[in-house]
Amino acid sequence: MKHTSKSYVWKSIVLVLVLIILNNVVEAQDTVKVTTVDTVVAVAAPPAAASSPEKKQFIIYAGPNSNSMGGSTDKYNANSGVGYHIGVAWQKSGFIYGQFGVRFNNAIYGFQSKATTKDTGDLKVQAIDVPITAGINFLTIGKIANLRAFVSAMPSFTIGVSDNNFGIDKDQVNSFIFYGQAGIGANVAFAMIDIGYNYGFSDLMKNFDNTNPSQWFLSLGIRF
Repeated sequence: MKHTSKSYVWKSIVLVLVLIILNNVVEAQDTVKVTTVDTVVAVAAPPAAASSPEKKQFIIYAGPNSNSMGGSTDKYNANSGVGYHIGVAWQKSGFIYGQFGVRFNNAIYGFQSKATTKDTGDLKVQAIDVPITAGINFLTIGKIANLRAFVSAMPSFTIGVSDNNFGIDKDQVNSFIFYGQAGIGANVAFAMIDIGYNYGFSDLMKNFDNTNPSQWFLSLGIRF
């Protein structure tokens, strides 16, 4: 009887020890699972995305332009002529961008005699243009190129008229003309190219009607 009681006591002790060990193992596994889940969550959580600031650029450009003028006189028909322009601009880049610039514009207008239908000379008009531009970068190609479209309001201030065969001087040319401008362009690495058209909403010549100037232009430049 005593032996049976002792055996029962030992079995009880062993059972208790087994239960304690099993309980410790289960708790250890739960701890490992929680730690693993926490670790996975911590690793999987993406870092906060940093917002990319809008870039500001300085641009120097130059290029040829083709100029024409409406209207005619009793002796001459206005004809197109090829001039040039040089400018600088400051741009705040982004999907929608803004640009402010100043350019020297040497516009050349040809004239043709009505009597002989021969070219009789050029009228060269120098002006300072102030294009104020808004545009959209509508296509990005990789990380080094993008295509864009733009429109501009452009006040223009006449600063001179070169010697010519028609006796026209600066006093016979309007000193201020407001232009509307539109075009497309591309940026490739640090280079840029613009192709566009502008139209003057008032007459170039004071003494003649319907002499609104217009211009096609090509600009090539570098960005800083």
